[in-house]
Amino acid sequence: MDFDLNAALNDYQAYMCALESCPQPAASALPPTLKLTSGELASPPASRPTTYRDLPRELIEQVGDYVPVQDVGSFSAVDRRTYHAMQSRRVVYRYWQRANQAVSLASVNQLLSEMDGTLADPAQHVEPLDALRQRLEALPYREQGEAFKRVYAAAQRIPKDGVQIQKALLLRSLPGFHWSHRAELFDFAYALAQWRATEEDNVWTELAGSLGSLLFGSAEFVERYQALVARLASLRVSEKAELIPVLCRQMIRFRASDDRRPRLYAVLRGHALQLPPSHQGASVGMLASTIWVLPKAERLAQYTQLRDVALSLPEEQLGVALRDLPEGLTDLPREHHAHELQLLEPALLRVLPAQRAQAALGLLMYTHRLDDALVKSVWQQGLSLLNGTGEAALCDVLSRLRFAGALDNLDDRQWNITRVEITRFMEANRFSELARARFQDSVPWLRSWPH
Repeated sequence: MDFDLNAALNDYQAYMCALESCPQPAASALPPTLKLTSGELASPPASRPTTYRDLPRELIEQVGDYVPVQDVGSFSAVDRRTYHAMQSRRVVYRYWQRANQAVSLASVNQLLSEMDGTLADPAQHVEPLDALRQRLEALPYREQGEAFKRVYAAAQRIPKDGVQIQKALLLRSLPGFHWSHRAELFDFAYALAQWRATEEDNVWTELAGSLGSLLFGSAEFVERYQALVARLASLRVSEKAELIPVLCRQMIRFRASDDRRPRLYAVLRGHALQLPPSHQGASVGMLASTIWVLPKAERLAQYTQLRDVALSLPEEQLGVALRDLPEGLTDLPREHHAHELQLLEPALLRVLPAQRAQAALGLLMYTHRLDDALVKSVWQQGLSLLNGTGEAALCDVLSRLRFAGALDNLDDRQWNITRVEITRFMEANRFSELARARFQDSVPWLRSWPH
């Protein structure tokens, strides 16, 4: 249903509402896509300032492109000129409304066909398509797979923004579908990914992330995992650097008895060590955290090689590597823990301020695997990374540890050590009495298992 023009004209209440809901560009510059030529906006008389009424229709159309689709109706109601200037955006708005009401594959197909015949600019498809993506789970489950393909293929034709819709389809929509559809839809997305130009953004990392929606340890999981590992050789450096850590995390979905894991790990390690140092942090850290897939006799040698690489990285990559490296340390025999932790101490001084919280998380996440003496020293080291950052930073790190189950994993003795060190940290950083009381009150919550 279109807007009522008579009701829309000169509605100043709607005008004020619309302007408040629109993103406001910086006062010193117009949005980058707004291009004015001399004479396009004539200077108003010196006796009055420039107002919205002085803007030409072409500029109003460009401003309208910045209005969120759900606010198009309000903005169109500002006045007669705005209503007509927003004509193309109102067409997009109507398609977006219908997308939010789609209840069947037939309604999806009809909407996509009409959009193809009406919206000449591919960018106009983005908002209705994203709305359709969010409606897929509302469709009958037997129709979801085909609807996924239609929306995914439509997004393939949209430059830049289309790949973002595809990523959301893989990571948010696919896991909610019936398990019998997932492998087929993975293959569909994989095939389209191969058609993207080498220089374009792609979905390889999201495809690796969506492997978690396949059956644990199944043949269909292993086959697709191996396909992504084989794909690494043809990817750009930045794509490899993003994909390797995700593939490392997905190794947990292999069966423990699967003897292919060490071979696949070796391939991932080889690709990671070939990356330039400016891209190695996440891959090296995650590979170190995944040494548990290797035979026990090989773990120390593999970890020490990766540790040396991590400690030689430039500062902007060091903190990234330290987010996961200490987990691998705790998979070594206990007699090596103290020495390896001592080797990390000088590196902690080099961690950039913006990365200290994630480095602290890496140190503190697996302290339940250490003996009591090391639990104390590691908490001291981890908390020292937060010196001067305040209560909010400490609460964020503790909340993340709680969410990961790291605090619940501590036994009572380890937790008492941890609690003492947190209290000392707050005293050294001169936290207020109120902040200390808030920590004490939060102890039962911090120790609870996250749901």
